[in-house]
Amino acid sequence: MKFPASVNSAIAIALGVFLIVASRNFQDVRGIEYGPGLFPTLIGMALILAGLALVVGRLIVSSEPQALLPDRSVDKAPHNSSTRHSVFALLLHIAAVVFYILAADELGFLITMSVLLFGLLWWFDRRVLRALVIAIIASFALHAFFYQLMSVPLPWGVLEPIAGQLTW
Repeated sequence: MKFPASVNSAIAIALGVFLIVASRNFQDVRGIEYGPGLFPTLIGMALILAGLALVVGRLIVSSEPQALLPDRSVDKAPHNSSTRHSVFALLLHIAAVVFYILAADELGFLITMSVLLFGLLWWFDRRVLRALVIAIIASFALHAFFYQLMSVPLPWGVLEPIAGQLTW
């Protein structure tokens, strides 16, 4: 079942506001410049921005005053093909999480995440070069955020000998 953009944006904005408000009650940890509420606050802000982007995108696409209401005139794909595709996409994401759990210690975060992101991006977008570039850049960005900024101990795996060269 597809929800209209207005419902999706309202859910995203409400969830973002909830995360920001809930993370304000987390107690600060002594000796750390940022508290445990930083990450949920960042996710909340991203959800609010995503919800607002949905609203703005819908308004830009349609210049009608009723732009935020669902468009009932659009032909929909057959129910079975849409459901099969959705179920496969869900199973693919679950398989990616299982693969990360099984391979991260041996291969390391950077290699495992690059392979996962490349596979998922290629499957859903079918553009090899774009998927490769985004997977590598996103893996390094995620590693920098979690390992260096948030001090999360991520596995190095086969990259252990050059770990010092990959951090700043």
